[in-house]
Amino acid sequence: MTGNRSKRPMASASINDHPYAESDMTETYDIVVMGSGQNTLGAAAYLAKAGKKVAVLERNDVIGGGAVTLERDAPGFKYDKHSVVHAMAQANPMILNDELGLLSQFGLQYFRPPAMATTVLDDYRTLHHLLDLDAMCDQIAQFSLKDAETYREFVVWGMRILPMVVAGMFTVPLPMSVFLGILEQSEDGRRVIDYMLRSPLQIVNELFESDLLKIHLLRLTSEGFPQFPDDMGTGIAMLMTPAFAHKYGVGMPIGGSGMLATALARCIEHHGGDVITNCEVARVLTSGGRATGVETTDGRQFVARDAVVASIHPHHLDRFVDGIEPDVLARAKRTLPAPFSLVKIDAALDRPLNRKGPDGTEGTDGFGEFVSANTLTEYLQSYDPLRHGRTSLDNPLLSGGAMAMPGRQPEGKALLYVLSFQPYNLADGGPQKWDSIKEQVADRLIERLDHFIPGVKDNILQRTVDSPLDMTRWSPNSMLYGDAGGLGSQFFHLSGYRPTPELSQYAVPGVDRLYLCGPFMHPGGGVFGIGRPTAIRICDDLGINFDKVVAQ
Repeated sequence: MTGNRSKRPMASASINDHPYAESDMTETYDIVVMGSGQNTLGAAAYLAKAGKKVAVLERNDVIGGGAVTLERDAPGFKYDKHSVVHAMAQANPMILNDELGLLSQFGLQYFRPPAMATTVLDDYRTLHHLLDLDAMCDQIAQFSLKDAETYREFVVWGMRILPMVVAGMFTVPLPMSVFLGILEQSEDGRRVIDYMLRSPLQIVNELFESDLLKIHLLRLTSEGFPQFPDDMGTGIAMLMTPAFAHKYGVGMPIGGSGMLATALARCIEHHGGDVITNCEVARVLTSGGRATGVETTDGRQFVARDAVVASIHPHHLDRFVDGIEPDVLARAKRTLPAPFSLVKIDAALDRPLNRKGPDGTEGTDGFGEFVSANTLTEYLQSYDPLRHGRTSLDNPLLSGGAMAMPGRQPEGKALLYVLSFQPYNLADGGPQKWDSIKEQVADRLIERLDHFIPGVKDNILQRTVDSPLDMTRWSPNSMLYGDAGGLGSQFFHLSGYRPTPELSQYAVPGVDRLYLCGPFMHPGGGVFGIGRPTAIRICDDLGINFDKVVAQ
């Protein structure tokens, strides 16, 4: 029997051969990791650097989960399957301080664009989220001097309190009662609590007067923290998104989002670990109330001397693990996903395209938020079908763009990356209905996109459509219900409440040495924590000085 390893270049890591003898169905490691999303890879890389013998097991033939770059139906075109921009990760000490050598040793490089994203309204009014604060405020002042002043004050305050917020993001979270108690001791902290409990819509309505700026900020927060703009208890996104962008900038990995996974895998292998693809975990093995390893669907067993790290969605814990306390399971199953999912279109374009306004002026290539509305009221109405399990196609919420990036497409061609918010569970037919309608939905979305990027519809050479159901099939634990963020981002799913108070410390009550890692854990979905908090918790339990590990 042979342990399969991906042979695709760069979409997965450079993975060494790891043969199994026909009679040997058991391998022993210090740490066994289920899943190779960027979170589990990050935790594994820290533990490998700490001197532990690590095995990462991945069910697919490429690693990276949502942070993966691969060719699809169009040869020579390399697409980011999900994440494109690594924004919040720029504040992560893993990246900021290069704790694992990903930047200096293992090939990860970032292109840092001057703008985070661009919002284009139906009438072509445009707002670029420039990362230079002065330039951003000058741009806002062209349509509202008041909003420019308020925006500057809001961002300056946000950047001032960021150290207080960031200090708890990339480590094991404090219990929520302790966290709130600390915040309550200062005026800044009390204001943070106020924002945490409110909705993004309420915040922008209190601060700003321009519909263009309100729509722009709401669209950015809904993209990064998938929730309806009027959902109470999600306002922390409005505080974090602008302040993070102006403080730390954003990064797009050169070569594609999958280069993060590739660099992490190289780090793991450099420190003696293994990353094994086409290896699906069926269950976590336990003995005497302790996780002892995993068993795969083909009957192999991977014994873990020290710990098992698993990307298991809270709703699926009892599918993989025995011995979890009933109350813990019950609360885990009550966790809520984001209220909508995504339809994703990857397409090969015959040539690069620029956006053009009605006067013929050129727009810019790159990532944009395309809003089929001109007023805040019209924008909010775009979400109404999603609340009832219906597709939003008449005025859909679109993002993406036509991009030409070095080494990612044949000469003279371009990539099209399109996202649209859509429901997972359709009112008429449920999730399974997506298999029969996704192409028709994609047709409607491309037609609408052609309004913002003229000529895009007639320049598509080949396309691949991922429905919310397809996303779940790709990553049934991390992206359950097509939720790229793992879970919703309401107050009751933040910090020491994420995913539940009992599971927020990454360990699983009742099953010693089993640790959870994924987008459903603190600090949240997207390329953000990258497994660092899980690694800290495991190092603490194993008596390893984490600070010494990262200082090596």
